[in-house]
Amino acid sequence: MFRRYVSAAAVASTVIGLGAIGLIFSRTLSVQEAAPLTAIWCAAPFVWGIWAILAPKRWAPRWLPVWGAILGLFAGLFAHFVVNMPMRLFGASLSAAWRGVGVAAMVVIYFLLWMLVRAVYRSLSALGQAS
Repeated sequence: MFRRYVSAAAVASTVIGLGAIGLIFSRTLSVQEAAPLTAIWCAAPFVWGIWAILAPKRWAPRWLPVWGAILGLFAGLFAHFVVNMPMRLFGASLSAAWRGVGVAAMVVIYFLLWMLVRAVYRSLSALGQAS
């Protein structure tokens, strides 16, 4: 269970760090505009870790990308339909269809990121068996 948490939190932390560096250098958002995004980013490693713990034990590691895609679905629905992040961050009012495209994109991105979680989990498992 701890390996699942560490795997997910490590990948989330790395992705957030890269995103923060990209945000700094792109200068597309002011500090005030980026505040909601950065607040969510602070909680993401914890949420990802807890989500990984909640995965059924038999799903690890094989089905972790699918489990992550389910999280991406929830995150996408929340970001696009509840919080309306495109409007908050960019002032763009998107139709429901385009918000749906955004949700689908988040599901795919989360699936790919959780493939990394699976790889880290397997790597940590191999280290645990070697010692």
